[in-house]
Amino acid sequence: GCLFLNPSMRTRLSTQIAAQNLGMEAVVFNVGSEGWSLEFEDGAIMNGTTVEHVKDAAPILGNYFDVLGVRTFPSLKDREEDYSEHHIKQFVKYAGIPVISLESATLHPLQSLTDIITIEELLRQSATGNLKSPPDRINRALKVVLTWAPHVKPLPQCVANSFAQWINAWRQAEFVVTHPEGYELDKQFTKGATIMHCQDEALKDADFVYVKNWSSYND
Repeated sequence: GCLFLNPSMRTRLSTQIAAQNLGMEAVVFNVGSEGWSLEFEDGAIMNGTTVEHVKDAAPILGNYFDVLGVRTFPSLKDREEDYSEHHIKQFVKYAGIPVISLESATLHPLQSLTDIITIEELLRQSATGNLKSPPDRINRALKVVLTWAPHVKPLPQCVANSFAQWINAWRQAEFVVTHPEGYELDKQFTKGATIMHCQDEALKDADFVYVKNWSSYND
């Protein structure tokens, strides 16, 4: 089952196609437009806009499916609340089956998996001569840069967090994160990376540049 609490195109379609390719049946449900508003707080008095509690809904989904994919979205108002991952943890607590993150308040693991795959595919093309490398590439380590970029509205930190987490775990490149002061990502994800505030300096000699906006929680 794939449960979406916020809109999605690529994650939704790629997950459905991947499930089908693996011989699984994927059932998609959009909570906002197709279901009742969910309450996530234990002990909440439900006399507002929420109609159904996650502790009632999640076990039902656990009976219907073997695996549950959940996509949630941060409020971008309270960093501590978003980083608690309360919504997806409530599904883990009550569903009784494996829960996969299709994006959460702090991480987007499937996005980062495909980012790593893309980088490795391009490196293989370079090794076979199908993709040109920078002239000095043979004399230095691979360099990957994650750079903040402007956007018309504040966006979650989840994609940037996940990219940093996976590149650090990959351990195949010099990794640099560049952003304006005040836009720091959580150190649990960027630990091991070089943090720079001068974008021009950070981008020097980069082999791969990952461009992403994320909120500072002060926007």
